[in-house]
Amino acid sequence: EEAPLSPSSSQRKLHPAMAAAVAGGEAAAKNAPEQLPLNFGKRLAHTDKVVRDKGFRTLKMWLKNHPELERLDYMKLWKGLHFGMWMADKRPVQQELAVNMALMINDIPKDKQIVWIDSFWETMEEAWEKLDTHRMSKYMLFARVVVAELFKVLREQGWEVDRLQDTGRTFTRATAVSGISGPNVHSLGLLLHFTRLFWEELKPQLGEHPKATPEAIMVLLEPFCILAERSYSDALVKSINKLMFGAAPAELAEALLARVTVAVEKEGVPKNNRQALRESATALGAPAPEQLEDENDRSIRKRKAFGSFQPKDKKDKPKKKAKKIEAAAERGSGSNESNSGAMSPLVLPKAAVPDDSCPTDKKVKGKKNRQGTPAKKVAPGALKKKGAKASGGKDSGGLKKTKVAAGAAKKMGATKKKKAS
Repeated sequence: EEAPLSPSSSQRKLHPAMAAAVAGGEAAAKNAPEQLPLNFGKRLAHTDKVVRDKGFRTLKMWLKNHPELERLDYMKLWKGLHFGMWMADKRPVQQELAVNMALMINDIPKDKQIVWIDSFWETMEEAWEKLDTHRMSKYMLFARVVVAELFKVLREQGWEVDRLQDTGRTFTRATAVSGISGPNVHSLGLLLHFTRLFWEELKPQLGEHPKATPEAIMVLLEPFCILAERSYSDALVKSINKLMFGAAPAELAEALLARVTVAVEKEGVPKNNRQALRESATALGAPAPEQLEDENDRSIRKRKAFGSFQPKDKKDKPKKKAKKIEAAAERGSGSNESNSGAMSPLVLPKAAVPDDSCPTDKKVKGKKNRQGTPAKKVAPGALKKKGAKASGGKDSGGLKKTKVAAGAAKKMGATKKKKAS
């Protein structure tokens, strides 16, 4: 069947339920087939308000007629709703679309509303890091509006403890510290955004009737307290302590302070987490923590733990280097032992002591030698000849003399052997 989307639009094929809604026959949606069209998200994000409103009425009617839907069905619906927000342009359209999607929780059976929100949160986590800069703001608004409507539903249901507990787990179960059963978290950005909007959307509901008790709100905050204790993400720990614990209302400060104090005193809490929890406790009214131990005390404590600690009077023995210095000073003092107040002379190695009996042959132009006599000026050619004679260079006479000396030594050795025999 064909039904026009708008007077100016072209004819296209639609699902029977969608065609009946667009034509104004909402009653026909009750007798619609079991399946919803896969492209229903386009109708929800249509630029024509009439098409958007009728598309939402059709979807709400379909949800009311199918209370047997399970988590997998809700995941499919939220995938389509997510892309409906993706295609929505202009701020007024995006705001209206976010409100209409958030209000759908009232069309879900009461016992499945947490499953509906859990499917929404998992869909948002999977797609959060795939968002570009231009679409990030509208999805942040989308998450804020849905969470605000969730808090309103929790208040209307009387702040039931079981629902509050399931709600807190929904927002934190994807983190690695809260359990192995949860899916892998793709990015912490969505959870950090939730910590910013938590009190902004919850405080208006705390002022309405029925009132929430501090114990009920602590049940909602308990999963975040566990994250503040065990998470190794410094950004997440700081955000929870500053934006959730530090910004808590005054009527909740006493109960939250008791919980944070327990977390500070627990064993196995990482150092950065413990420090952040101490700061939160101070902000909630606890006395300032004692000054932390310095590096010296900490090193002594570590050595005691490993059994290598010794008191300073036993361990501080003179080192080898100090012994050598003392021995050298004693050798250098020699005859000056009687003069105890005088400084011992500098002890130099033998190679460094100048020998006056051995005059130097080195001539330096314009300087004095070791004996103090001015150096003679020598022509460069004379130095070269002198060096050549000393090394035996090209002088054949030097070679002959060395050969004659070697022959004479051999003869003398032969005569000695004969005499010995």
